Amino acid sequence: MSDPNLKNFIDLSATLTGLAADKLAPRVDPINLPPLFFATAQQGMGTVAFSNLLELYASLKNQSDQQIASLKGQSDQKIADLKGQSDQQIASLKSQADQQIASLKSQLDQKNASAILGHSDQQIAQGARSIMKLWLLGSWYQPYDQGNAHKDAVRVVSDQAYKESWAWKIAQSHPMGYSQYHFGYWAEEPPTLKQFTGVDAKEGKQP
Repeated sequence: MSDPNLKNFIDLSATLTGLAADKLAPRVDPINLPPLFFATAQQGMGTVAFSNLLELYASLKNQSDQQIASLKGQSDQKIADLKGQSDQQIASLKSQADQQIASLKSQLDQKNASAILGHSDQQIAQGARSIMKLWLLGSWYQPYDQGNAHKDAVRVVSDQAYKESWAWKIAQSHPMGYSQYHFGYWAEEPPTLKQFTGVDAKEGKQP
């Protein structure tokens, strides 16, 4: 992705919603909602507040990346120290290391989301909540008075934003009045939550 601000916005959105970034912005994406959502949030929050939010997230993410890199370095060293041991022992240690890294990343994401949503700057905190709603519902909930937009005003961003909103996918369902599924799909088991969102239901607690 060539635009670092857009990538930062997608990563921020993933942290806030608990959804996988590659689900929010897949490599092959004919609908391409992220640029629309980026522009919507920037306009709704105002350029300064939106930039402050992205800068705050970038700082938090940098600290998290350093902690993850440190743990990965320790794990790599432990694996290197097993040189000459059985493949089974090495594979077991690698599996444990991967689980520890994934667990740490999840904890740090939750910590960062809480720091943003509970921030003392209400424009940052309320703007972040509106970004969550934008992804989940396909609508922009104006967090505060900004230009000609007034607090609590709501608008559907686009028909595609409504159809692709994540509330439907989290419910393992489809929007009212539209379905991409074949006739008779209701008689079959729906795809798993992880197939929809990239997150296991058991991973649970989201901010």
